[in-house]
Order: sequence, then C-alpha cells, then structure tokens
Amino acid sequence: MSLDTKMVSIHPHFTVKDGKMDQCLELLEEILVMTKSKEPDCLFFNITTCGSDKAFVREAYKDGSAALFHLKNMGHMIPKLFEVADINVQVHGPAEEIEPLKAVLEDADFYEAISGF
Repeated sequence: MSLDTKMVSIHPHFTVKDGKMDQCLELLEEILVMTKSKEPDCLFFNITTCGSDKAFVREAYKDGSAALFHLKNMGHMIPKLFEVADINVQVHGPAEEIEPLKAVLEDADFYEAISGF
C-alpha cells in the first residue's frame, strides 16, 4: 500500500439547533468567503445540507500546514457555530500531516490515510 498525496480533509458535521439553520448557513458562508479569499492551498470547500437540521462541510487542503492555517484563520468563528449547532469533526490524511492538527481539534476523530492517489 502506498499514499502519494499529502492532502488533508476536514469533515465537520453540524446538527443544527431548532430554528437556527439560517444562522448556521450564514456563518458557514462567511467562513467559505474567508477561506476562498485568504487560503490559496484550500483545494475545495463545499457546504451541504440534509433536511432542516443537518449541515456538512466538505473541505480539503494541500497538506497539513494548509489545514492548520485554515483552522487558525477561522478559529474565531467556532464559538459562534457552537451557538447554533452541535459539531462532530473528522479529519482524514497521512499520519504525519494530521498530527499537528490534534492539538487544535482535541475532540475530533482522526483517520490516517494508508493508500490512495
């Protein structure tokens, strides 16, 4: 098995509190704009929804450093997001790339990539 990418993806799942979907989506759109304008190493950032109480962000970065930059860039938004949703985060990527993120996302689930392109 081999892995020929350093890409790191972050997968936040939002269970939106009653009546707070519009606020949640506004905050996520604000993060999307910040990410697009200030983070050239973001490969993609997509906001998706499921029904009236679930939102999900599909986001990926060139490597662990770019993902860490993103977390620091938008970190001030996290308390606002917790006001409108419960959040469960997964991080996927090569072990050496995701290791530095563990200090920032202490409650996240970390998945080590073992093969792929």
